[in-house]
Amino acid sequence: MSSMHKDRISKEEALNFLLTHIIVERGQTITMDQLTLFNLTNLAKEAVHQISVSEGIIPHEVIESLAAEFLENSS
Repeated sequence: MSSMHKDRISKEEALNFLLTHIIVERGQTITMDQLTLFNLTNLAKEAVHQISVSEGIIPHEVIESLAAEFLENSS
């Protein structure tokens, strides 16, 4: 981002947390193909955006919510 503010969490951190939550905490198996990686990367971007625009939001809750939506839509 070219703006002056620093995001509370990077896209890479969000993607890492997202994958860890889905695979380790939820025990889900995912096939990592180009489409899945694209979708997860977009979710990570969305998480960063939501976390950045709202001061009181808890980052892991946003990511867990997006992960739940992803898993619901993947089944």
